[in-house]
Amino acid sequence: MFALSIVALGAVAIYIGSEHRLGKTYEVAVTDFHADTGLPIEEASRRGRSFMCVGCHRSAGNVLFKAPLVGTLVAPNISRIAPTYTDGELERLIRHGIKKDGSAALVMPSATFAHLADDDVANIISWLRTQPEAADALPSATSFGPLGRLALALDQLPFEADHTPHDRPKLAHRPENPGQYLVANTCSHCHHLQTNAEVEGKMVPPLAIVSQAYSLGDFIKLLHTGIGTGDRDLGLMSEVARANFSNFTEAEIASIHEWLLTEPQDESAHP
Repeated sequence: MFALSIVALGAVAIYIGSEHRLGKTYEVAVTDFHADTGLPIEEASRRGRSFMCVGCHRSAGNVLFKAPLVGTLVAPNISRIAPTYTDGELERLIRHGIKKDGSAALVMPSATFAHLADDDVANIISWLRTQPEAADALPSATSFGPLGRLALALDQLPFEADHTPHDRPKLAHRPENPGQYLVANTCSHCHHLQTNAEVEGKMVPPLAIVSQAYSLGDFIKLLHTGIGTGDRDLGLMSEVARANFSNFTEAEIASIHEWLLTEPQDESAHP
């Protein structure tokens, strides 16, 4: 009986600790941001789609991770959530990983998106505003099992809001020659520049090195169709290319290719 009481108390303590971590709020104010791109909505949406939102969220939510006892991690249905946010709240969510209630999104690449220019944040928001609301895919919400709750209570799960430079000066406009900028804000989600990375348990090659094997024509084909050299299917890379990078223009891809072939010496594309 005593042992059961200890177990029960431990379970309660873990649950309370995990709820405390999930409810932690961040002192980052909502700004008076307005998603006025100055572009036709078709062009703003094209640019917005290239930043990989669909890769995680899909059209109505998407299960990113599921494991017994750990839990289920869901990228929520942005077609339903975006209309409940102001432009300023969406800007904070994208750049800082902080939700409407001030708590952190568990998996949101804000450490990367903190570097996005104002005009591209506006492009993403403008694109989100065009999405028709869809019914949630199932399961529709993140849930935690006992091991997931324990990891939360011990602060062992990654909240990007904790690793995001919240005081970083904001860039107003994307660079005229956007190669480095686009690598930093898209490719760097998965790739390092000079060393291997790991995504979903698989090795991801160094971008500055593997790009040397691609002519510009082959590189355009890769990003527009997902087909690698030798007509190879590249798994996740092929999926990401078709869903997101196919929105790049050939001029944008040429700028990326040129920068990768001539410039990168460091591990990160972020300045």
